[in-house]
Amino acid sequence: MTVAQHPDSTIPDSVEVPRVGALRYELGFPTPETSRRLFDEMDFQRAVQAYLWGYPAVSFESIRLTAKQDLGIDFYDMGIADSFVHPESVWLTANDTTIYAFVNIDVAQGPVVIDIPPGAIVGLLDDFWQRSLVDVGLPGPDAGNGGKFLMLPPGFDGEVPSGYYEVRATMHSHNLLVRGIIVDNDVPDAVARIRDVRVYPWSEREDPKPNKFISISGQLIDTTPPGGMEYWARLATVIDNNPVQEHDRFFMAMLKPLGIEKGRPFKPDARQQAILEDAALLGDAMARNVMYEGSQRETGVTAFPGTQWDWVFYVKPRQETEFYSQLDERLQYTYGAIYLSPALGVMKAGPGGNYIQAFRDKDGNHFDGGKSYCLHVPANPPAAAFWSLTAYDSATRSMVQNPTNDAAHASYDELRTNADGSFDMYFGPTAPSGQESNWVETVPGRGFYLMFRLYSPTEPFFDGTWALPDVEQM
Repeated sequence: MTVAQHPDSTIPDSVEVPRVGALRYELGFPTPETSRRLFDEMDFQRAVQAYLWGYPAVSFESIRLTAKQDLGIDFYDMGIADSFVHPESVWLTANDTTIYAFVNIDVAQGPVVIDIPPGAIVGLLDDFWQRSLVDVGLPGPDAGNGGKFLMLPPGFDGEVPSGYYEVRATMHSHNLLVRGIIVDNDVPDAVARIRDVRVYPWSEREDPKPNKFISISGQLIDTTPPGGMEYWARLATVIDNNPVQEHDRFFMAMLKPLGIEKGRPFKPDARQQAILEDAALLGDAMARNVMYEGSQRETGVTAFPGTQWDWVFYVKPRQETEFYSQLDERLQYTYGAIYLSPALGVMKAGPGGNYIQAFRDKDGNHFDGGKSYCLHVPANPPAAAFWSLTAYDSATRSMVQNPTNDAAHASYDELRTNADGSFDMYFGPTAPSGQESNWVETVPGRGFYLMFRLYSPTEPFFDGTWALPDVEQM
């Protein structure tokens, strides 16, 4: 009896894959060399994708670790930019026009209380995947009247006391950021309001210890994610310190052959280390490409039609859409910035803020720190609180570091105003004569980009009656 052969049942002895090379088989089985190369390639591809997936968590872990190691800021301590963040510190898109404070929170040991005072405070609470849990202050449920928020650990099934805004966490690690909004140019008042914020364990509610405030102004620190093996060590720390969530289980499986597994020490062997180091290089290159060129693959991200200005926030606060979790969108944002909130990227007038950014001038060329540019800001910028304009270094995604040690201007600065109420803002290595107050110094040989922030934006920003033109090379 003759057995029929399926026409596609024959496996060639060798298959040439341009990205991998020749793959060889004997009797349909991969040779030992082919098997090794295929496993290495599979693990490398997974490592690159895990790098992109893990970026927001490694970013927050880098803030926590750097603040503790360099400045002694531990859980419940508050790092405060009481005289603004200075450009010599490297923070993803921080600015030197806002009073900030941040605190790292861990609910692994039980509930935590966040006590927000009344007044002009805008705050947000994110988990370490930079997913928004709740806003506090003006955009929060307390609406600027002050209130206590009770953070509950994952799986908490105890009785929730009255008198608190309930916040249920899905992981242990969190970061709270609060901004003191500057009212009537009174910076000390904004600092004082932030110093009234309290964060403490629920177990200490009867007599909470005072929070320690440590200034981050003028501190020479770098909070950005590192390269190489340290990137993976920090990702492993986040994974080990937090529950594994259902939507991350496939990534847990992808990381296991690479030596990253919850409950086990991170000790990669030589093969794993070589793959992880290469994946970090390619992953960072891909992330940079997504940040600067990713808007070309998206729709609806241009703020003003026909211009180079894009919305900064096209990732959602919870990073979810109807049919998929936002992967490239959250990478585009978190590679260049930190913190997400429903109050950031608001598309209607009211408390909160919205930002736009430009990587190119009117002619479509990237900004060059050795050239001079002008931006005409039309009269009456639509911001009920204030607006600011900041220059960022394209390599560090942090404020440009220049001899003037000033990377931004805000509406409360003493700016030179045109007769019609508009402003002309200048960027370049030297200031135009008489325009020093409206100038930000750039550095030859380095690229930069611009971010325009509006706090408590008003209706003209959204209805098309006010728009920024493109930046023009002078």
